[in-house]
Order: sequence, then C-alpha cells, then structure tokens
Amino acid sequence: MSKILVADDERGICDAFAAFLQGEGHEALLASNGKQAVEIVRQQKPAVVFLDAQMPGGDGISALEDIRKLAPDTPVIIMTAYGTLATARQAIDLGAFDYLGKPVELKQVRELLARALHKPQPSASITTTDEQTDSTLLGQSAVMQELFKKMALLSSNDLTVLITGESGVGKELVARALHDGGTSADEPFIAVNCAAIPENLLEAELFGNEAGAFTDAKRMRIGRFEAAGNGTLFLDEVSELPYHLQSKLLRVLQERSFERLGSVKSIDFTARLIAASNQVLVTEVSAGRFREDLFHRLNLASLPVPALRERENDIDLLAGFFVTAANREIGKNITGIEPDTISKLKSYSWPGNVRELENAIKRAVLAARGPTITAHDLDLTTATAAQPAIDCDIRQSLQLQVEKMIDEPENYGGSGELYQHLMDAAGSELIAAALKHTDGNQVAAAKLLGINRSTLRKKLIDRS
Repeated sequence: MSKILVADDERGICDAFAAFLQGEGHEALLASNGKQAVEIVRQQKPAVVFLDAQMPGGDGISALEDIRKLAPDTPVIIMTAYGTLATARQAIDLGAFDYLGKPVELKQVRELLARALHKPQPSASITTTDEQTDSTLLGQSAVMQELFKKMALLSSNDLTVLITGESGVGKELVARALHDGGTSADEPFIAVNCAAIPENLLEAELFGNEAGAFTDAKRMRIGRFEAAGNGTLFLDEVSELPYHLQSKLLRVLQERSFERLGSVKSIDFTARLIAASNQVLVTEVSAGRFREDLFHRLNLASLPVPALRERENDIDLLAGFFVTAANREIGKNITGIEPDTISKLKSYSWPGNVRELENAIKRAVLAARGPTITAHDLDLTTATAAQPAIDCDIRQSLQLQVEKMIDEPENYGGSGELYQHLMDAAGSELIAAALKHTDGNQVAAAKLLGINRSTLRKKLIDRS
C-alpha cells in the first residue's frame, strides 16, 4: 500500500479519487489547495502526487515547484481542464512526471500510478518559462491536452518529428510552436509546402543552385535547406515529394549535408527537420508511393493532430477566438454567438477542420446585422452536417483494397466477381478502419460511419 496525495479544490473529484485509490489498495491523502499539498508532502511523504493546475489558495504549478524542492524524486502528475501548450511546457519544465487532462479517466490514472510507483522520477533542475503558444492552438478537450503534453516533451530536443492529420487541423501551427518553444527559437523557421511547388522547380527550391546549373539559372541562389540555418525546416505535405527527391532527402538526413544543384561542394545541414502529411504514410509506403526507409527516418517522433470533429467541446472556445479576430480585421463589434448557433456549429462535421471553422466565423461576422451571430448568419457551404466526414485512413484503406483486387483478381473470386466482392468487403473494411481510428469505441465508430450503435453491433456479430 502506498500513500497517494490528491490536491483539487473540487471535493467531488477528491472523493472519487479517494474511493478509487482505496479500491486499488492505496491510502488517499487529500488537499484542497497547493499550500495544503506542500505541507502534506513535507509531513507525510506520499509516494505519488496528483495536483490540479488551478486552485484557489495556492495553485498546482506553484506547488509543483515547491514539491520538487522538498521531494525531488516524488512523481508529481499535473491535472487540468484548462490546459494550453504553455501550461504543459511549464509543467514538464518544472519536472512533472506527467500531465493529465480532465475529465480524468480512471484507466489512465491506474496506468500512471503503475508507472510512477515503479519508475521514480529522477531529480531535475527547476526552470521556469513564459513562452506563449500561438493563440489558435486552443483546446480543453482530452485529445488536445494529450497533444500539448507531447509537444512540450518534443520542444526541448531536436528530434525529427512527423506531424500527421487532415487538411486544416493546424499542422503548421504545431510545427511553429515546436520551433518557438525549442532551443533554436531565435533562428529561422522555414516552411515549404511540397505540394504547392511545381515538380521541375522543387529540387532547386529545396537545395538551391549555382549560376548556370540549368537554363534559367542566371545567378547563384540558396535553397530552403540552407536558409533554415540552425533553425527549423518544415516540409509540409511531404508525401507529395517526387520519388527521386525522397531519395535525396533521405541522404541529407543520413549524412546531414547536401549540395546545391550544379555544385559538388558539400554544405552542412544543421537545422531541425519537421515534416507533415495529411496522407497516411504507412499506406503510401504499402502502395509504393513513399520510401519505407525515409518514412522511418521522418517518424522518429510522431504527433497526430486531431480532427475538429474529435474535439467538439473546443468549438465554442475556437469560435469565440475567431469572432474576436474577425472583429479586429473587419472592424465590427460582434459581442457573442447565440446558443442555437453554437449547437449548429457543434453538429456540423467540419471536413475542412479548424481552417473551415475560421472562415465560417469570418463570413458570419461579416454577414451579421445584430450584435451577436445567429444561425441565420452561418453559411456552412459544404452542408455535410448529417454525414460525418470519413477520415482519410478509411479512404486509404478502401483505396488499397481496390488496388489489390485489380492487381490480384484471382484472390478475390476472379475477374468477373470483383464488383460484388468489393461491395461485400467494403462494410468490413469500413468497420475495421473506423474501430481502429476510434480505438475500439463503438459509439464513436458508429457516429463516424453514420449508423446507429445497434446496427454496428449487428454487423460485428455477422462478421464473427
């Protein structure tokens, strides 16, 4: 049995923790503010501490700093319902063992306890930070809290990072935040959209060229790899790199050097590389469109950015921010959003994600004739609220299935039966991909597919 301290100003949370911990065979020590928590650590020496980040009479972040001085080897887990990337970074920098978003899931608590009790946190120097994340990286949802935690851990090193997620989720914002929170924040941040540059110009754009290297090369020009210096090079939509440039990028990552076009002189590549893709690169590798060795080089650390439909509770927070930004840009004074309008925003599937929400709010601010935005002011032009967008990994799964059937018809009933076989198999493929995407959550999978849970369960029984 171990002593576990829980500090939270909400009595219900403390009582729930106490019942859970006692059921797990531990002794629960409870505090309602940071000062009480520090005193209990001083006197009782708990094995693990759970601290709410925001409490009256002594907040959790301040208490964390004091506890690290008193008991540097005691694992401290910060809990918050209002976390930001800055909060996550501060907690990690101050030596928190982990960072837990609210509402707290007991399964996560059990796993954290197992790690904390068997792997004591080593002593760490205490530092503070006042770094601010980009304001549009907002979110109180559990998936965003998990993203903030991973970003905070990755900001302190120069590992190559692969950011994944659908178009419009904010992958470049994540990359910029990693750069701004890292050791090279004062160095250049160079962003390249690999899909936006014509293929015949892309190599020179990336690596630069000497005068006369090709017909239109009138003078020497440095490329993006060189311009990044000791900062960060961000390759967006890296899956769109032509295959021969994938090979060249792999060599740069292996040798940390490159040459301008038309030159044999080697130039050191000293920047951090961050890549992003809205394609499922594992599928691209399987289809032969992306090099497997390059994928593993890029995927040293992975940051999946959630789609907006996975973070419904963040929509009103984001919408409010975008209203303020649109007021400033357009010169209006919209004071809020009507409740039924918020409901309409939350019922929409947002296939264009945060970018689409930003544009929709800007249009609504422009259209509004009163002091608040009403449902009448909204123009959700793609109108897919009743049919949640299918995630790209589901589309890729079906695409791969079709390609296999065309290439190997003998394995799917013969060339005359492919269409019917695909119709029979599509349901199973969709269900499997949807369950994978939602980590086995049948309610979420059914919502994603646009069917009710009982229908999904029947189909699962039919498959078994």
